[in-house]
Amino acid sequence: MKKVTILLIAGLLACCAAFAVVEPAVEYKDINFAFQPTLARYDAMGQSGLALMTRLDSYYTNPAALSKRGFGLSVPSFSFTFYNLQKLVSDETAMAELNRIVKGQAEDSDTTDLASKLLLNLGTGHNTFAKIDLGVALKLSLLGLGTNVQIKIHSLNEGTSVASQTLIPEINVAQTIAAGAKIIDTDALSLSAGISVHGVYKAYFKGIGGNKILSLIGNSEETEKTIVWETPVMGGFAIPFDVGVTLGLLEDQISISATANNINGIYHMKSFQGFGYLINSFSAGAIQGQPEDEPRESVEFEVRTPWSLNFGFAFAPDVDIIHPVVTADLIDMFELCKTFGKETFRASDLLLHLNLGAEVGLFDVVTVRAGVNRGFMSVGAGIWTPVAQIDASYGWQEFGEELGDKPVDSFTIKFSLGYDKK
Repeated sequence: MKKVTILLIAGLLACCAAFAVVEPAVEYKDINFAFQPTLARYDAMGQSGLALMTRLDSYYTNPAALSKRGFGLSVPSFSFTFYNLQKLVSDETAMAELNRIVKGQAEDSDTTDLASKLLLNLGTGHNTFAKIDLGVALKLSLLGLGTNVQIKIHSLNEGTSVASQTLIPEINVAQTIAAGAKIIDTDALSLSAGISVHGVYKAYFKGIGGNKILSLIGNSEETEKTIVWETPVMGGFAIPFDVGVTLGLLEDQISISATANNINGIYHMKSFQGFGYLINSFSAGAIQGQPEDEPRESVEFEVRTPWSLNFGFAFAPDVDIIHPVVTADLIDMFELCKTFGKETFRASDLLLHLNLGAEVGLFDVVTVRAGVNRGFMSVGAGIWTPVAQIDASYGWQEFGEELGDKPVDSFTIKFSLGYDKK
């Protein structure tokens, strides 16, 4: 009996040891990890314009735009988006601290205090701190190729303080191949279709606590150690695709589109002890300084991102000089479409899915834009030259479960070197 007991205890300890070396998977149900590059023009127009996308922007929206023959090139495009800008600008103390930091006159307390304010500005629940995009794209005839890298920092807070705040960095690397074609092409009527397929590798970190972030300020060595080796990372790939069709009327002055986006957005993930371990899993020794202890075993799991069914309308009359455009999109319509003809359908619910936008371009060189996204305003502007484009947008979007729960503002500036047109 004593031997049996010893054997049972030894087996239990062995099982515990086995489980102890497994790196647990971390999932965040409150965050949609579906990948889309930043589109400043689209955002400025209330996140509308599916029926009249620029060709290079169409890869992740409506690839039917690739049916417009011609050449397009972006080498590269770069954009930066900062969220919760209004809260920062309206805080005079924070702006004074930021000014001293920019001028190189700040003390350590200024940087820490400003960081604390930025974390508090994120509030409770889900938010986003900032986003950076870098991409290259090429269009030849009806074929499009693109590569995108995006770094996005989410936040989650189940309380109300800095201590309960967590930041969740996310990195996406995507390769796209897309094509479009005109099925019907007459002056009175045209019909275009397109498809884009993306290979996306996604990595996101386990949330880093607010107090930990504040303790890392000014300590580059400890920051590198925390990010590279000590914070668990989940990494994996998906092959989502988008399809779109566009009906053009009156020489394409009127366009009507339907798209299905992020189909098959299922990421096959693994957990890693840290970002360095993830990189070294592709190429051993790529990042030096790995701790001597053996990396814990990965756990495999799936992250499912939702697909969306969308409809778009655009009116672009042939007017010289000012080139006006009006757009209207119905976004994420799959669930609502299932209620058509049933007692549960309410026409007023369409307003919760409706985005509107407009732009006016002076010779298509300087363009001003405005839009409404589920009732939230957005504005923007663009400058177009044959070799470069600059776009900016500012607007609000809903981050809460219900409309009005948590409106968040964001400012985007995007620079593209190359050539593209509508």
